[in-house]
Amino acid sequence: TAGSVPDFLRGAAHSIAAAWASAVLMMGFPVLLKATSGELGATGGIVILAVTLTRAPLLLPLTAMQGNLIAYFVDHESRLRALLAPAALVTALGAVGIPIAGLAGPWLISTAFGEQYQATGALLAWLTAGAVSVALLTLTGAATVASALHRAYSLGWIGATVGATLLLTLPLDLYTRSVIALLCGPMIGIVVHLAALARARD
Repeated sequence: TAGSVPDFLRGAAHSIAAAWASAVLMMGFPVLLKATSGELGATGGIVILAVTLTRAPLLLPLTAMQGNLIAYFVDHESRLRALLAPAALVTALGAVGIPIAGLAGPWLISTAFGEQYQATGALLAWLTAGAVSVALLTLTGAATVASALHRAYSLGWIGATVGATLLLTLPLDLYTRSVIALLCGPMIGIVVHLAALARARD
């Protein structure tokens, strides 16, 4: 670990804060829904199930490969340029997954979990797009950590989580609020990470 002990402790504190924020956004989304909506009911159960299922194909592998991603970015002098290939791969997977989720998702959910679980194809497609947004935030976060930009790393995740929480308070139906929060909230963090990486390159 390069630098002094205070530098190390500051970096560790930022990493812990980012881990907390990412856990809230990714694993604690049902808690955010309930905190901003009150009683969720059957609609909330469908949203939570749909969010879980649309996220898993992208976020489970990415989360497991966090260490590999950071090592990949460390091996590249330009982290912004190194982001292009994995970001393109995630986007391509999303481009394939979104129509599949929209077309086959409703049938798969009702078949696997019962007829009481009825999710529209549009909801599943948009939630899959939201999963792509969170996956891209995970990538930019790994690149930021590899550049030792721990403050920007934590600010990106905290900004994404706070932004998603605020978007969940919009006076819209639960489906629409959930999609907007999961799609747009992570964009805040992505912008923070990319801006820090660009400043570090300059």
